[in-house]
Amino acid sequence: MSSTTNAKPKVLLKPLHPSIRREGLAAGESPTLPLPTVPIASAPWPKPFGSGLEYSPPARGPWTIVHIGMLLPEMHEIYVCAQACLRGVVLSAAEMNVQDRFSTITVTEEQFRDGRLEECMIEGTDHILRRLKRRPKAVLLTSSCIHHFTGADVEWAQHVLSERFPDIEFIDAYMTPTFRKSEMPPDNKMRLQLYRGLKPRARRQGGLLLAGTLERFGERSFFARAAKRAGIPFYELAGLERWSEYLEMGEADVAVTINPAARQAGKMLAERLGMRWLELPLSYDEAEIDRLSAELLRALGLDPDALQADVEAEKAEAREALRAAKRVLGERPVAICQSATTRPLGLAKRLLDAGIRVTDVFADMFLTGDRAAFDALRASHPELAVHPVTTPEMRFSPRRFPDGLVAIGQKAAWFTGAKHMVNLIEGGPYWGHGGVAGLARRLAAAAEHEADVASIIRIKGYGCLGGVCASEEGWI
Repeated sequence: MSSTTNAKPKVLLKPLHPSIRREGLAAGESPTLPLPTVPIASAPWPKPFGSGLEYSPPARGPWTIVHIGMLLPEMHEIYVCAQACLRGVVLSAAEMNVQDRFSTITVTEEQFRDGRLEECMIEGTDHILRRLKRRPKAVLLTSSCIHHFTGADVEWAQHVLSERFPDIEFIDAYMTPTFRKSEMPPDNKMRLQLYRGLKPRARRQGGLLLAGTLERFGERSFFARAAKRAGIPFYELAGLERWSEYLEMGEADVAVTINPAARQAGKMLAERLGMRWLELPLSYDEAEIDRLSAELLRALGLDPDALQADVEAEKAEAREALRAAKRVLGERPVAICQSATTRPLGLAKRLLDAGIRVTDVFADMFLTGDRAAFDALRASHPELAVHPVTTPEMRFSPRRFPDGLVAIGQKAAWFTGAKHMVNLIEGGPYWGHGGVAGLARRLAAAAEHEADVASIIRIKGYGCLGGVCASEEGWI
């Protein structure tokens, strides 16, 4: 006769190394698991931590491919995938309240076995489109991993659909997370495909296109003001409501990308549509912002020297906004995460240079543009703590950080248990000296007011509630 026991196995825990003990952790006290936190002086470049099994913290602000696709006006998304994989995208659409612009086609085992994946895509899409109350101008038809593992002819399926529905622009899209580390990540691919509907034009009217961004930058951004000075239109996808407005973006002569995830989109606009592509990455360094701003102005036919007074005024505004944030924060700590900005180390350095006490950065790896800030911080602030985001041990992070800490980004807020948060993804609409000023003002405001962090970070897709993905929040 056998017996069973409910006794739990013992887990031997290592205490944190003294050099990386976090504030608020009592002497001699260990977290549930040893955390892989390292001071930046000891962090390898560009990946401070190993890769493997991953943990996804419940901070849902970064956009999914569903959210990104919804930027296209008068468009309908159709996902063709296995039922289990559809669960996440369906929830994204439901939370956005865009079920009227979203449909799914379930791929079954029988269709896979019998080689009918193309037929499933064609007839399922046909069934959906003939029953919609309003015919869309475009369809983002999203294939999945199973189509590409099996060599399904997705291109032929789209050709058949284009012949059946000649009044609809069919744009191929991809939900292929299994390829995200071996091929172009789905996020980058979706930003690229957003501009596939633009048509080559023998003669364009001209203009400046800000490509690959998720939030609306608006008329007060440096890009819009530069275009206005040059006497040309400013185009951006976020906020458009009509397909005709979308097609007008093809008139642009100059395309700008500021996020590395939009690099492929910029390259495509240059090669396919003949636009002049400028890669002007988000930066917080004054000298680099000056250089990038001048590059844009010259591309638009403007003389940077003639506009130097305006640039200096914006630079002075940014410095004063940082000083004001420092006065509000005092000695309170600040934590930054990789979901808030593409350059967390660059932002950390700019804040530290202004006297603001940045103590923690949450990032699995750093992008090339952050290398100069990485080297500088190793020398000036070697104790700056770097934490991973997706390493499994972070599931048991004790979240014991000082009261009053201000988090920049949702993942930083989650891991620190912060009650004060700047809700931000990908740097927001804060590019240039004016962007630094706007971000500093938001940091000061976050320090003065508590946020309902738990309610905020549970929502998928920052700024996308109610089907709206184009807020111009933050220019305060």
